[in-house]
Amino acid sequence: MIDALYLSPHFDDAVFSCGGQIYDRTQRGERVAVVTICAAPPPGELSPFATSLHARWEASGQGQFDRAAEDRAALTMLGAEPIHLDISDCIYRRAPNGEWLYASEQAIFGEFSPQEYPLVAAIAEKLAAIQPSAPDTEITAPFGVGGHVDHRLTYRIGRQIEKSWRCRVRFYADYPYAENVSIGEPVFISVAARQAKIRAAQLYTSQRAFGNSSNSFEGQDMSA
Repeated sequence: MIDALYLSPHFDDAVFSCGGQIYDRTQRGERVAVVTICAAPPPGELSPFATSLHARWEASGQGQFDRAAEDRAALTMLGAEPIHLDISDCIYRRAPNGEWLYASEQAIFGEFSPQEYPLVAAIAEKLAAIQPSAPDTEITAPFGVGGHVDHRLTYRIGRQIEKSWRCRVRFYADYPYAENVSIGEPVFISVAARQAKIRAAQLYTSQRAFGNSSNSFEGQDMSA
C-alpha cells in the first residue's frame, strides 16, 4: 500500500512544492508516489494557440527535452515512485463538441470550464484504482495558487477525493506561484531534505533552461 500520494498537475510541480517532505518520508521508510495528472504527450491535432506555443518552444530549443524522463529522475533521487496519467495539458483539451477549451494565454489562467467537471470525477476514479481508499492514506494536492487551469483541476480532484475517500487530504502552496502570493506557511523539513529537494529540482533541465522556475529557489516546502 502507498503511504502518501502527492498530486502534481504537471511534471515538476510536486517536487518544486513538496520535494523536501517527500524525501523525509521516503527516508523514514514510507512508500510515496507522485501522480502527475497532465502527463499525456501532445495530440496530433493542435489548436492555433497550441501551434503557436509549439513553434515558440521549438525555436528556443525547448522541444529537445523529455520532461517525463526528467520527472522520473527527480523522483528517483527523492526515493518516490512516479505515476504518469494519460491526461492532456489544458492547451490540448477539447469539449465534447470539439471546441478547444483553453485557446489563449488568458484562458489558461481564466475560469475553470464547467465542461471539465466529469474529468475531475474520472481522474478521481483512476486514482482510486491506484490507491484504494484507507483511513491511514494521506493525499497531498495543490491549492491552485496562481490560478493555472491545470492546478485548479488538480485542486478539484483533491476536493473530490476528500469527499469520497476515507482519508486525509492536505493542500500545498504551488511553487513558484506561491512566491508572489501571501498564503500558506513553511513545512519543517530536514537539512538533508532541503539539499535533496534542490538537487532534484535541478534535474528539471527544461524548466531551468527557459526561466520557468525561480532563481531564488531555496528548497523550502509550503503548505496552503
